[in-house]
Amino acid sequence: MDKRNKNRLISALAVILVLAAALVSAMVSGLGGKETENAPADALAAAQATPVPQDVPDGTVLRKEGEAYFPDEKNWVYHFTYAYPHVTGQDYAALTVNDTYQMALDEMLQLVLPMFANEPAMRYDGKNEVHHDFEVKCNNGRFLSILQKKSQTRGEEGAFLSLESLTFDMSGEYLGESLTLRGVVMVGDSTDQIAAALLPPIYDEFVKLQEMGICKKDVDRETFEIEFSPAIHFYADDEGNAVFYLPPSLMAEPSFQTHVFIYSPQELEKLL
Repeated sequence: MDKRNKNRLISALAVILVLAAALVSAMVSGLGGKETENAPADALAAAQATPVPQDVPDGTVLRKEGEAYFPDEKNWVYHFTYAYPHVTGQDYAALTVNDTYQMALDEMLQLVLPMFANEPAMRYDGKNEVHHDFEVKCNNGRFLSILQKKSQTRGEEGAFLSLESLTFDMSGEYLGESLTLRGVVMVGDSTDQIAAALLPPIYDEFVKLQEMGICKKDVDRETFEIEFSPAIHFYADDEGNAVFYLPPSLMAEPSFQTHVFIYSPQELEKLL
């Protein structure tokens, strides 16, 4: 087994261990008190079917789309519609990125939603919609940045929105891996150092947005730092800048169109 395939296997095993730990944690907390049913066969079939046009250049990001019902289409409690990224090509970086998102999709289809559909406490009003979509923020050969947009109804609470991002190394030292903030900008001693330096100026801008009515006015500094982390809520753009985005939960009107703050590596270095 060559080094790259060995690394892919190790990464896959690590993800499996994380998912297993999550399942155990859910059981302990009472969400998994009884055995869950397997994902519907049609959902798994849809997840595996990824038509790739023959004339699409390698490195193109396609949409893997589908839907599934849990526990079944006739008596559904959860309806899942999704679009996940699929990178064309057979190079190591593309295969590793695809592995990452395939495992995330499999987790939803085979673990999370079957468990929720069979747990009374997670059924809410009985007709829950879960939708996952994504947007490519950068695909310049050096970085691939994917911003996932996730929504889930919670009964009378309405829809809960969240954003999640990963930036992958497509041609550098950490080929195929998701990068930390420092791994993107390559300044400073650590991601924690950069994040600590960024929080004060970004919070100052957040206060201005509160005064303008764009962001929630009842969010104080402590809550802000719980909801937002520069080490998590970022992606790279085509120019190699770090783009930091506010979570939908901080906006006055929850939306996927949140406010962003753009910093070049040089600007970040000056903050340190």
